[in-house]
Amino acid sequence: MSDAKTALITGGTDGIGKATAHKLLEQGWEVVIVGRNAARCESTFAELKAVGQSNSISAIVADLSIMRDVQKAAESFLESHKSLDFLFLNANAIAQTRIITSEGFESNLALGYLGRVLLTLKLNTVLKATPGAQILTVVGLNVARLDFDDLTMEKQYTSQAALGRWQWAMQVFTGEYNRRNPVPMNIYIPGLVRTKILSNEPQPMRTMVKVMNLIIGIPVEKAASNVVSVLGQIARSGNKNVTYAWKKQREPLDLKLQPEDADRLWKLTNDLLHPYGV
Repeated sequence: MSDAKTALITGGTDGIGKATAHKLLEQGWEVVIVGRNAARCESTFAELKAVGQSNSISAIVADLSIMRDVQKAAESFLESHKSLDFLFLNANAIAQTRIITSEGFESNLALGYLGRVLLTLKLNTVLKATPGAQILTVVGLNVARLDFDDLTMEKQYTSQAALGRWQWAMQVFTGEYNRRNPVPMNIYIPGLVRTKILSNEPQPMRTMVKVMNLIIGIPVEKAASNVVSVLGQIARSGNKNVTYAWKKQREPLDLKLQPEDADRLWKLTNDLLHPYGV
């Protein structure tokens, strides 16, 4: 497998992440999946190793809402890999109640934004050393400007507001990352996919999602095919800071940026992640 391309996929034990791992293994890639549940990592590894060669799939157990775990995940990858062709930032979960992690971060922001950023920055050197490397980060259509003065959402919490805030931050960060780094990072909106991500939404949203999934939802295999198609498009075009939906380029979401937002977020993010080696 020394000449195979390597992908690191977060949220790789279920949904789009697992299906994308399957597709890439079929194409001869080496794939490393990251998941927070050890038993699920083990079962996914056993399932996926039947697709590729025995040494083409591996798993890292890490809770990516905990920055110390993100550090360890990056270190684990770097111990055994000298190149990284594709970093797929896909892990996500929606907390219905306000949860503060052991490190003091609001859990949605920690997993969806801070963990993704820290993993990217920890792997930046190997990404830059790999010709043609790229990063794809998964978001949805919900965006809401981050409240810089209430990062833990102490004033008022809703799961959808928390989701919108980290997705806003991730897209603002993507613009700044591309301005400062040669490795292309692009945004990916998969559409409504038949996964479990919205299964814990309160009623009537939960029922609405089930109905919409039956009508217009796409299976994870189709979503994974779309991801691989976009991966190829970016490899050919060299696009940076572009938004893709399904398997086509689309207009970026309206983030309603204020003049200082990008610089302010970059500085804040570096301050928050400084204790973890950034």
